[in-house]
Amino acid sequence: MINLYKTITFLLFSAFSLSALAENTKEIHFKQLTPSVQREILKHVSVHSIKKIEVIHDENTTKFEIESIQDGLNKDITLSKHGAIIEIEQSSSLNKLSTSALQAIKHDYPGLKIDEIESVQTFYTAIEGTVKGKNVAFKVFSSGDIEDDQAKESVD
Repeated sequence: MINLYKTITFLLFSAFSLSALAENTKEIHFKQLTPSVQREILKHVSVHSIKKIEVIHDENTTKFEIESIQDGLNKDITLSKHGAIIEIEQSSSLNKLSTSALQAIKHDYPGLKIDEIESVQTFYTAIEGTVKGKNVAFKVFSSGDIEDDQAKESVD
Protein backbone atom coordinates (compact mmCIF):
# COMPACT_ATOMS: atom_id res chain seq x y z
CA MET A 1 0.00 0.00 0.00
CA ILE A 2 2.86 2.37 0.78
CA ASN A 3 4.34 1.80 -2.71
CA LEU A 4 0.96 2.58 -4.29
CA TYR A 5 0.79 5.82 -2.26
CA LYS A 6 4.33 6.77 -3.35
CA THR A 7 3.50 6.01 -7.00
CA ILE A 8 0.33 8.11 -6.93
CA THR A 9 2.15 10.97 -5.18
CA PHE A 10 4.97 10.83 -7.75
CA LEU A 11 2.50 10.83 -10.67
CA LEU A 12 0.57 13.79 -9.25
CA PHE A 13 3.78 15.73 -8.60
CA SER A 14 5.03 14.95 -12.12
CA ALA A 15 1.77 16.09 -13.70
CA PHE A 16 1.84 19.31 -11.67
CA SER A 17 5.49 19.95 -12.60
CA LEU A 18 4.83 19.45 -16.30
CA SER A 19 1.82 21.76 -16.25
CA ALA A 20 3.90 24.43 -14.52
CA LEU A 21 6.46 24.22 -17.36
CA ALA A 22 3.84 24.23 -20.12
CA GLU A 23 3.26 27.36 -22.10
CA ASN A 24 0.46 29.67 -21.08
CA THR A 25 -1.61 30.89 -24.04
CA LYS A 26 -4.30 33.56 -24.02
CA GLU A 27 -6.31 35.01 -26.89
CA ILE A 28 -6.20 38.81 -27.07
CA HIS A 29 -7.40 41.65 -29.33
CA PHE A 30 -5.26 43.73 -31.71
CA LYS A 31 -5.67 46.85 -29.56
CA GLN A 32 -4.05 45.02 -26.62
CA LEU A 33 -0.75 44.73 -28.51
CA THR A 34 2.03 47.24 -28.04
CA PRO A 35 2.37 49.86 -30.80
CA SER A 36 5.65 48.30 -32.03
CA VAL A 37 4.01 44.87 -32.42
CA GLN A 38 0.97 46.44 -34.13
CA ARG A 39 3.20 48.31 -36.63
CA GLU A 40 5.16 45.18 -37.52
CA ILE A 41 2.02 43.08 -38.02
CA LEU A 42 0.50 45.72 -40.31
CA LYS A 43 3.57 45.49 -42.56
CA HIS A 44 2.47 41.93 -43.40
CA VAL A 45 -1.33 41.71 -43.05
CA SER A 46 -4.33 44.00 -42.72
CA VAL A 47 -6.26 44.27 -39.45
CA HIS A 48 -9.38 42.91 -41.17
CA SER A 49 -7.58 39.72 -42.25
CA ILE A 50 -6.60 38.81 -38.66
CA LYS A 51 -8.61 35.86 -37.35
CA LYS A 52 -6.87 35.23 -34.04
CA ILE A 53 -4.13 36.73 -31.85
CA GLU A 54 -2.56 34.84 -28.98
CA VAL A 55 -0.03 35.93 -26.39
CA ILE A 56 2.16 33.01 -25.39
CA HIS A 57 4.17 32.92 -22.16
CA ASP A 58 6.65 30.03 -22.23
CA GLU A 59 9.37 29.74 -19.60
CA ASN A 60 10.96 33.21 -19.56
CA THR A 61 9.74 34.37 -22.99
CA THR A 62 6.68 36.15 -24.28
CA LYS A 63 5.65 36.04 -27.92
CA PHE A 64 2.61 36.78 -30.05
CA GLU A 65 1.09 34.53 -32.67
CA ILE A 66 -1.15 36.12 -35.28
CA GLU A 67 -3.35 33.98 -37.54
CA SER A 68 -4.74 35.65 -40.65
CA ILE A 69 -6.42 34.86 -43.95
CA GLN A 70 -5.78 37.26 -46.81
CA ASP A 71 -6.69 36.65 -50.46
CA GLY A 72 -7.55 33.04 -49.56
CA LEU A 73 -4.10 32.36 -48.09
CA ASN A 74 -3.44 31.51 -44.45
CA LYS A 75 -0.60 33.50 -42.95
CA ASP A 76 0.63 33.01 -39.40
CA ILE A 77 3.20 35.38 -37.91
CA THR A 78 5.05 34.87 -34.63
CA LEU A 79 6.65 37.96 -33.06
CA SER A 80 8.66 38.70 -29.95
CA LYS A 81 7.17 40.93 -27.28
CA HIS A 82 9.14 43.82 -28.83
CA GLY A 83 7.76 43.27 -32.34
CA ALA A 84 10.68 41.41 -33.95
CA ILE A 85 9.53 38.67 -36.31
CA ILE A 86 10.42 35.16 -35.21
CA GLU A 87 8.61 33.18 -37.91
CA ILE A 88 6.21 33.58 -40.82
CA GLU A 89 4.20 30.62 -42.11
CA GLN A 90 2.12 31.04 -45.26
CA SER A 91 0.00 28.72 -47.38
CA SER A 92 1.86 27.68 -50.50
CA SER A 93 1.55 25.34 -53.47
CA LEU A 94 3.66 22.85 -55.39
CA ASN A 95 4.03 25.19 -58.35
CA LYS A 96 6.13 27.50 -56.16
CA LEU A 97 8.78 24.79 -55.67
CA SER A 98 11.84 24.44 -57.88
CA THR A 99 12.13 21.55 -60.33
CA SER A 100 14.92 20.09 -58.17
CA ALA A 101 12.70 20.23 -55.07
CA LEU A 102 9.82 18.55 -56.91
CA GLN A 103 12.13 15.78 -58.19
CA ALA A 104 13.53 15.20 -54.70
CA ILE A 105 10.01 14.92 -53.25
CA LYS A 106 8.94 12.43 -55.95
CA HIS A 107 12.09 10.39 -55.33
CA ASP A 108 11.92 10.33 -51.52
CA TYR A 109 8.12 10.18 -51.14
CA PRO A 110 6.64 8.32 -54.13
CA GLY A 111 2.83 8.46 -54.16
CA LEU A 112 2.72 11.31 -51.63
CA LYS A 113 -0.79 12.64 -50.93
CA ILE A 114 -0.30 16.24 -49.81
CA ASP A 115 -2.58 17.62 -47.10
CA GLU A 116 -0.96 21.01 -46.66
CA ILE A 117 1.96 23.04 -47.98
CA GLU A 118 3.39 26.01 -46.13
CA SER A 119 6.25 28.33 -46.86
CA VAL A 120 8.09 28.94 -43.58
CA GLN A 121 10.57 31.70 -42.84
CA THR A 122 12.34 31.55 -39.49
CA PHE A 123 14.35 34.54 -38.27
CA TYR A 124 17.24 34.17 -35.86
CA THR A 125 20.81 35.25 -35.27
CA ALA A 126 23.53 32.61 -35.69
CA ILE A 127 26.35 32.90 -33.19
CA GLU A 128 29.67 31.04 -33.09
CA GLY A 129 32.32 31.45 -30.45
CA THR A 130 34.24 29.73 -27.68
CA VAL A 131 33.46 29.10 -24.05
CA LYS A 132 36.31 27.84 -21.84
CA GLY A 133 38.24 26.59 -24.89
CA LYS A 134 35.27 24.84 -26.50
CA ASN A 135 33.70 25.97 -29.76
CA VAL A 136 29.99 26.69 -29.58
CA ALA A 137 27.43 27.42 -32.27
CA PHE A 138 23.80 28.33 -31.64
CA LYS A 139 20.81 30.27 -32.89
CA VAL A 140 19.18 32.96 -30.77
CA PHE A 141 15.68 34.15 -31.60
CA SER A 142 14.34 37.60 -30.78
CA SER A 143 12.08 35.98 -28.18
CA GLY A 144 15.20 34.99 -26.23
CA ASP A 145 14.88 31.29 -27.12
CA ILE A 146 18.17 29.57 -27.94
CA GLU A 147 18.42 26.51 -30.19
CA ASP A 148 21.09 24.08 -31.33
CA ASP A 149 23.58 24.83 -28.58
CA GLN A 150 26.34 22.47 -29.68
CA ALA A 151 29.55 22.54 -27.67
CA LYS A 152 32.48 21.18 -29.68
CA GLU A 153 36.01 20.36 -28.58
CA SER A 154 38.40 23.01 -29.73
CA VAL A 155 41.18 21.90 -32.07
CA ASP A 156 44.63 22.92 -30.81
